Amino acid sequence: MSRTFRYIQNDDVLKSFKEFRDTLLSERPVIIARHGDYSLFMEKKSDNELGLRIMNDEKKSVVGVRTYDVNKTTDALVSRGVRHACQKMSELSDEDVNTKRFQIWKWYLLDYQKNHEKEGKQILNKELTWDEEWIKKETDLMDMEKFLHGAYLNMGNTLALIDKYISDPSHKELFRKFAVNDIMEMTREDTKEKSLEDAELRNQQQEELKHHTYQFTVSVEATDREHARQALLHHLAGDERISVQK
Repeated sequence: MSRTFRYIQNDDVLKSFKEFRDTLLSERPVIIARHGDYSLFMEKKSDNELGLRIMNDEKKSVVGVRTYDVNKTTDALVSRGVRHACQKMSELSDEDVNTKRFQIWKWYLLDYQKNHEKEGKQILNKELTWDEEWIKKETDLMDMEKFLHGAYLNMGNTLALIDKYISDPSHKELFRKFAVNDIMEMTREDTKEKSLEDAELRNQQQEELKHHTYQFTVSVEATDREHARQALLHHLAGDERISVQK
């Protein structure tokens, strides 16, 4: 799933409106945050009215609008409104993503059925009865979760499915664009997670190889302490890991 990009922090929205209402906001709305295909705008309704507007950028449609009287509201109230708007954008974006993913998975199922027409009756009979052991062993037909983390990530196969089952050019372009962006984001998250796992493993290995200092009691026959020290240095010469105290 996509994440929210913030351009103005929640607590700074009211202050920013007051600062720019006679300059920038008199010319155009300002984007506060983005999430997927949704953008949250701050706009000047009037000198004393701050407007928050959620837009679906793909459909060029308004999703929600809220206004505040800047003379009566507070930073906390506007901040809360912005937070709720960002949460709404996140929910709407996730819903859009899940709907498109589900549709692509249904094309995968349809493709699977077409490629197994002779086994159609057998597949239907399996689905009409509950066999827990068979479900555990089933590896041929993927459920949605396995599909999303398996075949779906093969961009070539996914785009081929879209081309195969959509004839309308505009809808085809919509799903192709979605699939490319979604797969790239999913694989980027997988790569990030793998990098964190590798870094943790390296830290563990370095910790295991961490050097320690050990002290031993050694007896040396010599006429005095300095002669004993020189004898040890001569015997241990060249090994930088070992030091001899005076």
